[in-house]
Amino acid sequence: MKKIIHLIFYSFCLFVTFSCSDLDDNEVVDLTRETIKKDSELFGLLESVVNRGDDPIENTVCIDFVYPFKVFIYDANLLPLGEVILFGDTQFSTFLGQLPATQSISISYPLQTTLPDGTVFTVNNNTELKVALDSCSRDDIISYCNGLFGNPVGTCVWEVPYIAGMNNDFAGAVFTADVTGTITLYHLNTTYNGTWVFLYLNDELHLNINLSGTSATVQNWNYNFKVTTFTDDLFELQTPTITRRLVKECSDMTLYTLGQTGPAGGIVAYDKGIFSNGWRYIEVAPSDAVIEEWGCVTAQITNANYDQIGTGFQNSVAITNYHNNLTNYFLNPSVCSNLNNGSVTSKTALNQTIGLKKDWCIPSINELQLIYDNLYYVGLGNLSNEKYWSSSEQSASKAKVIDFNTGQISNIDKNSVLIKTRFIRFF
Repeated sequence: MKKIIHLIFYSFCLFVTFSCSDLDDNEVVDLTRETIKKDSELFGLLESVVNRGDDPIENTVCIDFVYPFKVFIYDANLLPLGEVILFGDTQFSTFLGQLPATQSISISYPLQTTLPDGTVFTVNNNTELKVALDSCSRDDIISYCNGLFGNPVGTCVWEVPYIAGMNNDFAGAVFTADVTGTITLYHLNTTYNGTWVFLYLNDELHLNINLSGTSATVQNWNYNFKVTTFTDDLFELQTPTITRRLVKECSDMTLYTLGQTGPAGGIVAYDKGIFSNGWRYIEVAPSDAVIEEWGCVTAQITNANYDQIGTGFQNSVAITNYHNNLTNYFLNPSVCSNLNNGSVTSKTALNQTIGLKKDWCIPSINELQLIYDNLYYVGLGNLSNEKYWSSSEQSASKAKVIDFNTGQISNIDKNSVLIKTRFIRFF
């Protein structure tokens, strides 16, 4: 529950330096009363408290103003222009938003402040008010983010999605964070352990991730990431050079059986028995994809040679990243070989939307074997008795396929246009 600080404004005449009933238009305000300029940080903090929008970074509601209270208005020369009595957050927000840039306001101190435990103290000036607003706002945002990011282990994870046009070096990586501040990263069949914490640096919200070890993966994630956006199911993080996005995926604990329709309208081909590393089931798309090449016939691709169950997505990302990094491969495949036509089936999979889901990929060879054994062999899935691509690379020129007519695994030239593809997704 968010802490609430009640600020009670006393704006009786004894606190002002001029009469409430008789303002001299030529009288300059007593500078012992502190004004708040519209372009000041304190003014912005006031706006953030009363402007309770959808963005949690701005929705800082740990301070609760007790209405009504009076605010005084001054022009650019600090001449008094008048006063306004405010009766609620909506009116206060509108007043602050419509105040001209050349005008200032002041609040009559002291402010009586009551904490949730009943402790009462007094705010006597702008400096103390700013400290109260600033500290309370930050504590509230950090508490809010802690509640969003830390989840009971086994129910929700944070995944790095594949997003066309962004840095996808870690697409498919899975973070599991719990409320104690510990975190695990699962990437390329390796698990890394560490800690996480939200903090403020240079007045900006950051997420610090600190994984154990010295590997390249660890070095790429051990950083104070600036938090630029967050919602219930999304965190967008920035370093000086890249933007990374974490998307929350949760298991609804629904139980599926082999052959049952999956959540994206496909057919369930595998159940590993538990929810771990972001998934429990493999769902197969309801129909074959357009026939395309596996990829470049002259390149061995790092991290595209995994065979195991659960590795199809990372293979597909590695294949797609490699071809995306070639100079205009898709329109000019000769940058690889004149034998290629520029199509890459894994890229089509990663950019495909089926059943409102966009996390499709090409199965690894062991995942493809599951499709053959659990679906095709028993007459499910509308699969053909032809060869199907896996995402598992065999060599620079060949990738692994299964002939569904015979069940045999073989290695086929990556530029073949005779091989079918069936997408899968993990959930």
